[in-house]
Amino acid sequence: MDAWRTDSPFGAVGIYIGGRARACAQPQLTAGWVRKQAAAGWHLMPIWVGPQPWNSSSTGLSTDPSRANDQGREAADGAADAARSLGLDAGTVLYNDLENYTDRATWDAPVVAYLTAWTVRLHELGFRAAAYVSASSGAKALSDHYQQAPQAMPDVLWVARWNLAASVTDADMGLPQRTAQWAGPRRAHQFRGDHDASYGGVTINIDRSWVDVDPAALGPVGGGLPAGGPVRGPLGGPLAGLPFS
Repeated sequence: MDAWRTDSPFGAVGIYIGGRARACAQPQLTAGWVRKQAAAGWHLMPIWVGPQPWNSSSTGLSTDPSRANDQGREAADGAADAARSLGLDAGTVLYNDLENYTDRATWDAPVVAYLTAWTVRLHELGFRAAAYVSASSGAKALSDHYQQAPQAMPDVLWVARWNLAASVTDADMGLPQRTAQWAGPRRAHQFRGDHDASYGGVTINIDRSWVDVDPAALGPVGGGLPAGGPVRGPLGGPLAGLPFS
């Protein structure tokens, strides 16, 4: 982390703080580590890997929107507890990693129920909410339902679309052109998937994103700011436990 802070172009890093589908235990992720990286100037993006849009008794999201709503609230409770244990302030943006799916007829409704419940519950708990989704599935589902419940939509949208374009334009995010959805500094775009990157003599396999997020512009929830404050620029994922798709 020290080598990359000095020699890489990155100012932000995703950290997996928990969730039933998190792929690794992250034993070195502690409150002390968070304090050290925040002091070094890293903007930390805490990621919760909750139930996913696939059929699994252990890691699957329910296809019933009512149950998916409950799962969203449960995920928010778990993420908030994990964030507090790591010393992350109230008001921190917590990201829900929800992977790509192809059967939109089955999954769109429960995905929207899950992510809006996640958002509402995190706001109740004093945190800001975000969603990491694919441009071809979760982003479209949220966009299609945006006008139905704008107040329950995630504060920040982080979209995976591996088109190698380091920007957060509507087209790169898979959103309707000239949309007001997630306008302002409320977007991140994962534009490149798994690849090795070397800086300061340290090679790590990462996903690469462009981030335009300013928590201070997201409203008064909680009153705190994520470690590192606002960030506009590239994100590397040296702590990635799952390859995003």
